[in-house]
Amino acid sequence: MAKVLCLSSQVVWGPVGNTAAVPVLQAAGHEVLQVPTILLSHHPGHGMPVAQKTDAALFAGLIESVESRGGLADCAAVMTGYFAFPQQVEAAADVIRRLKAQDPALMVLTDPVLGDDGRLYVPDAVAFAIRELLVPLASAVTPNCFELSWLTGLAVTDRVSAEAAALALPCGEAVVTSVPVDDQHLGTLLCTRQVKHFIPSVKRIRVPNGTGDFLAGAYLAARLAQPPVAALDTAMQQLETVIAKSVAGVLQNT
Repeated sequence: MAKVLCLSSQVVWGPVGNTAAVPVLQAAGHEVLQVPTILLSHHPGHGMPVAQKTDAALFAGLIESVESRGGLADCAAVMTGYFAFPQQVEAAADVIRRLKAQDPALMVLTDPVLGDDGRLYVPDAVAFAIRELLVPLASAVTPNCFELSWLTGLAVTDRVSAEAAALALPCGEAVVTSVPVDDQHLGTLLCTRQVKHFIPSVKRIRVPNGTGDFLAGAYLAARLAQPPVAALDTAMQQLETVIAKSVAGVLQNT
């Protein structure tokens, strides 16, 4: 299978970032090299975590050390998620450019972790760096509706507006999450230059944190072997199974 470089957050309890995305990639048989942008004791949804941001120089140094020893020579994909500093984004863009120069077919999935519910929850400088440096290098992006709107400057309120905004992105493939459908449903939209594929899902009251990270990892895991529509179908089936089990576990313990 493929070797994948994953650049995102890592937590001890409550999987988000790499902690949510990497296991699904590994379960598909891929070899994953993960570099944390920040270490967290737990997801902030559980309260204020103990946190240690990975110094920008250390972050770049970890990547360059592995690369200098040939660890990235046969890398087939890069996945990016949460970043703590704009300098980390710059280092990520640098290694992606180097890997693309060696292999133009390199798959780059950018999960633009910027915010939700109408607001950014990363510093402005990080958000701008992701938009200006990483999104143009991406093969595919996986934003939620707020992130898609922020990246494109277009309002995203339903499937039609989500399709228009996705087509305005510089990359040719987007998986947009949490697209409004009606009071009981949200949708996940796959949009490429050739195909539109929409999967509605029933809204749940209790959804575990990290579902977006899991979906991004599941989509990349499948996408390395399948075309876009089949990859999204596979990823969404995995996500629905995980959510159902997580919700059932929470209900049992309440």
